[in-house]
Order: sequence, then C-alpha cells, then structure tokens
Amino acid sequence: PQSEAQNGTQDEGEYIKAPLVGTFYAAAGPDAEPFVKVGDQVKKGQTVCILEAMKMMSEVKAPCDCVIEAILQEDGALVSFGDDLIRYREG
Repeated sequence: PQSEAQNGTQDEGEYIKAPLVGTFYAAAGPDAEPFVKVGDQVKKGQTVCILEAMKMMSEVKAPCDCVIEAILQEDGALVSFGDDLIRYREG
C-alpha cells in the first residue's frame, strides 16, 4: 500500500514535521516495536520516531497529547527539513 504522501491524498490535520534532513525510523531497531502506531494515544513529549543524520540519532517528540492518525513516511526513508512525518489529532 502506498503512503498518503506518495499518492497525494493527504487529509487535513495537524502534522509532525521533520526538524532536520535525515533518515526516518519508526522504531529503535529493526526488530523493535514501532514507537507509535495508527490509533495510538500519545502524551506530549513522547517519542514518535527517530531521525538519523550523520550517525546522530534525534528523537522526534509529540508536540501535544494526541492520537496518531497516519504515519506518512516509510521506515528508512530519507526526509527533508519540513517534510510531514506523522498526522495527528489533538485529544
């Protein structure tokens, strides 16, 4: 299945955007559970993904208490500054 970012059908909503250029990782390692899944309720400051840039891992955190609606990047994808990573709804 294509991600929403690829097929151009992004819905309206709030987005967690990439704070830097790097590689997107949904989990801490290849065999680890993802930080978040669609439908998860997360708290402000909870890690939702990791971006790797120049061998440095940067945690991306939830900006508020929210529900994850979509994960817009594939694991291992190269993302640019400002790219949409995750769509969420406050709550």
